[in-house]
Amino acid sequence: MHRYLVGSFVLAWAGLAPAHAINGGKNAPAEIAAQTVQIVSTRGSFCSAAVIARDLLLTAGHCVQPKASYAISIDGILGPRVVQVARVVLHPNYDPHQFETRKPSPDMAILKISEPLPARFHPARLATDRTLPKPGDAFTLAGYGFSVDGDLDSMGKVRTVSLPTVGITGGIMVRLSAGNGSSAGACTGDSGGPAFRGDVLTAVIGWINTPEGRNCGSVTGATLVALQRDWIVSTARALGATIRE
Repeated sequence: MHRYLVGSFVLAWAGLAPAHAINGGKNAPAEIAAQTVQIVSTRGSFCSAAVIARDLLLTAGHCVQPKASYAISIDGILGPRVVQVARVVLHPNYDPHQFETRKPSPDMAILKISEPLPARFHPARLATDRTLPKPGDAFTLAGYGFSVDGDLDSMGKVRTVSLPTVGITGGIMVRLSAGNGSSAGACTGDSGGPAFRGDVLTAVIGWINTPEGRNCGSVTGATLVALQRDWIVSTARALGATIRE
């Protein structure tokens, strides 16, 4: 089943759906944790996002497409602190019905938050190479979703997993999988999270393809950043920020 991975919010794409938390992974290293945040909303959903400026985030369009109030949750000394999202800019070519039409679109949005992130966070470096990944190229996925399928207590902590490329969808998305029916990969809550190659933000987690009855793995889909870089840079500039080179 293809589905998006937004909290408990699930859609379908002939087996595709939005993505959730990282399953079969490990705690994120400090460098990746510093570039990844968690999105919460008044509609009860949760997603992940990459930091691209001190007050800008890059996430999946489907994470913020429904009308609601959105914020990010940041762990602090006195417990979680919520910072409101002040503005949402969806990619102009994002189609929320892409699973039904089976025509992939750039599942991306940029969020401007109401105040700069704490000093422990810093912007990711965006990919510039538009060459499509080859089979076997490794990506490191990060997100705040389930680390154990269906276990709510396993959510809310940023984790990572490394997966190889197994194909390309629509010329704009990369497919990643551990293979052999493994559930390692994105799970509920991981949508919008970053996928890195080395230390470069290369894709944004969007969906998973799973067997019936499962919410994690076995194939994770992510929209490639370099192909959308012009839109990201121009939008960030319009929102008063400069993208890290």
